[in-house]
Amino acid sequence: MIIKRLGLAIALAALFLLTAAALRYGASEGMLAEETATRIVMALTGLGLAAYANIMPKQLGRARRSPAAEARAQAALRFGGWALTLAGLAYAFLWGFAPLSIARASAMTVLGTATLATMVYAIWSFTMCRGSEDASASR
Repeated sequence: MIIKRLGLAIALAALFLLTAAALRYGASEGMLAEETATRIVMALTGLGLAAYANIMPKQLGRARRSPAAEARAQAALRFGGWALTLAGLAYAFLWGFAPLSIARASAMTVLGTATLATMVYAIWSFTMCRGSEDASASR
């Protein structure tokens, strides 16, 4: 199972690198503008993030903790999946259509905000879970 995932990840990474190299070659040969090549690579990066984040909630392994902890972990993965999928789509949209000066700053801001929101939600979720376990243990 892990070999299959690893093989797929390596194949996708190779495809991405080949696409970036082909775009750079095309830009150096004058077939397309340097800005266009940059925009395409960055938009593909955002779409790749969105695709991975969409899979993220399905990555929960076998149950190892209490049902409450498992529910919190699933909720954190679901929140992160939504936040990062939307951020990846916004990132791709900004690099595809916004002026470069706006795309550089705002795409990173969107991605940073989604990452921070995911981290804060996960920390809050697990803190609440740990607090409820401590309360039930003292009874």
